[in-house]
Amino acid sequence: MIDVSVLIPVYNGEEFIAQAVDSVLSQEDVEFEVIVIDDGSNDSTGAILAGYGDRVRVIRQRNGGHVKARNNGAKLAGGEWIAFLDADDCWRPSKLRKQLSAADLKTELVYTDRENFGDLSRVSKIQSDAVRHHEGDIFEPLLYNNFITVASVIMRKACFERLGGFDESLHVCEDWDLWLRFAARGGMAKCVPEPLTLYRWHAQSMSNDQDKMCLGRRIVVERAIQSERGKALGDAAAARARATAWRCSAWHAMPFSRSRAIHWYSKAAMVCPRDLSIYKQIAKCLIGRS
Repeated sequence: MIDVSVLIPVYNGEEFIAQAVDSVLSQEDVEFEVIVIDDGSNDSTGAILAGYGDRVRVIRQRNGGHVKARNNGAKLAGGEWIAFLDADDCWRPSKLRKQLSAADLKTELVYTDRENFGDLSRVSKIQSDAVRHHEGDIFEPLLYNNFITVASVIMRKACFERLGGFDESLHVCEDWDLWLRFAARGGMAKCVPEPLTLYRWHAQSMSNDQDKMCLGRRIVVERAIQSERGKALGDAAAARARATAWRCSAWHAMPFSRSRAIHWYSKAAMVCPRDLSIYKQIAKCLIGRS
């Protein structure tokens, strides 16, 4: 019986795909299958994947984006759990084993801390929710911060299907949207507080289409605010969540446009004018610090 179906969407991933697949094949003491969804690659990705033989199931589709690729892979998954891994990220060998061990009968999602590698000019090596490690009902903290890295997650397939999978109308932040819908419906989460997920920072990690990214964050936050759970939190929580979307967008925009970052931090300040930390970020932008 398959415990976990691992879904890896890839588009022209010849540089990193082998590292991702190898990290899955090295998982310890877990029955798993690897499903790679080739999203219309025209480089040597296909040849690299062919070298794995029957250890990897390769599904090819016309280029439709990573969201559709993940959903298509999930339809073919035979495991009780599904896991998501991007083609440029990796896992520690004990990741799946420790996540399955942490899950009880009520748990439908398990995530881990992550270790960043590659270009660490703007991020710390370890991204940890070490102070909080939110578990159980995670809706409110998740509304303020998407602390769940998609490559760190395993989710019960039945839960994924019940939620309708990733929203294919979203081209960014679709993972945050799924976690929020999961939590809004009462889903129970667990955290393994170890950096078992390796997240690669490189030139493609941060989209230069920052306007699209900003809009995506705001759409996801507004949806969550307007949900029954979101409305129950009240106006102060809604304001904090909206400010978070602006602040996150500003931080990501900083390497591309300081003026845009300042503008979006200013939007956050308009929503939460008493939050002094926003003004500190604006000051850092003005003096050229991120």
